[in-house]
Amino acid sequence: MKALRSFAVAAATLVLSSASLSAQATPSAAEVLAKYVTAIGGKDAIMKITSLKQTSTMKVPAMGLTADVEAYQAAPNKMATKSTIPGVGEMLQGTDGVIAWDANPMQGPRLLSDKELAQTLEGADFYGNMLYPADRFSKMENLGVADFNGEKSYKLKLVRKDSGRETTQYFSVATGLIVGAETVQESQMGTMQVSSTLSDYKEFGGVKFPTKTEVNMGANKLLMTITNVVINGAPATAFDIPDAVKPLIKK
Repeated sequence: MKALRSFAVAAATLVLSSASLSAQATPSAAEVLAKYVTAIGGKDAIMKITSLKQTSTMKVPAMGLTADVEAYQAAPNKMATKSTIPGVGEMLQGTDGVIAWDANPMQGPRLLSDKELAQTLEGADFYGNMLYPADRFSKMENLGVADFNGEKSYKLKLVRKDSGRETTQYFSVATGLIVGAETVQESQMGTMQVSSTLSDYKEFGGVKFPTKTEVNMGANKLLMTITNVVINGAPATAFDIPDAVKPLIKK
């Protein structure tokens, strides 16, 4: 009987030890995000950047569309995008940190409001989207290791504090880099499930950026390829409210 009790105690100790080691092996969400910041270049390198100009191409294979895209971002919360589609025209989206807009040849200009406005302002959070400071989130949770597009990754659930918007993001266990994300996107047509795959990181100004992004929205797939990033290369005028949008602003 004594031998049996000793075996039971030893087994319990082994189980508890294994559980403890397993818990120690899983980093917290904050630790995963800190590793990501280090992986892309570190906080010091990021804080030297005050604006970005990105040029890229966007393809929608199912529609046979290819667009040239110019995207500008600036601290603390400005962004503007101009997509030029042959035969269609220019599509403008952006925010000056207060007002957000969307203007395209099919639906005309409009101001964004409610959830779309909150979503756009969060997307323009220049340092918040690179440094992941804890004060931007009401919840940060590591759901464990999962396979994402063949990459062993930490699966993080992140909830933004201001909008309550929830995203699931995947960070490579091996490199620390973000490799994918899943969320619900607000749009003029309602909400839609969106998943993104990020790859081909390249260094610009001491910071790594994913140069290839595949975005899946329902049956539609978008392929984005960044061809250049100019560090601190966004002129202040890039965030001017487009002329077509100005008449919509109430004074």
